[in-house]
Amino acid sequence: MAQSLNTKADYSTEGIAYLGFAEYGKILIGDVAFEFYNDRNVEKNMTFPWTAVARVEGDVSKSLKGEVKVGRQFSIVLQNGSKVRFSSKNSGTVLKWIRHYLGNDKVVKSPSFLGTFKNVFKRKKKK
Repeated sequence: MAQSLNTKADYSTEGIAYLGFAEYGKILIGDVAFEFYNDRNVEKNMTFPWTAVARVEGDVSKSLKGEVKVGRQFSIVLQNGSKVRFSSKNSGTVLKWIRHYLGNDKVVKSPSFLGTFKNVFKRKKKK
């Protein structure tokens, strides 16, 4: 039986983890960790303690009218640099609960498609 690290669960929703292929399951946000439980096999769970999370990148886009929309996908970047991608219909609420535990400085906007190219060709300033 899978054991949760959390002593209380603040938010639970359905989600998808992208690990080579899509795995459907439940996202559980609690006081100690972010957890994902697979629907088919509960023993195949992923637990990320808040101390191991470096930052969370949310998919945010801006339309031509100036409307800001939160996309369904977000990534958890761990202290060792590895990145795990998730998606949920309620990603805005998920990111708000994550921000509650990590703080505003660790929940950031993911780089856009053009932003990654700008960073590659940007000159570094000398100090």
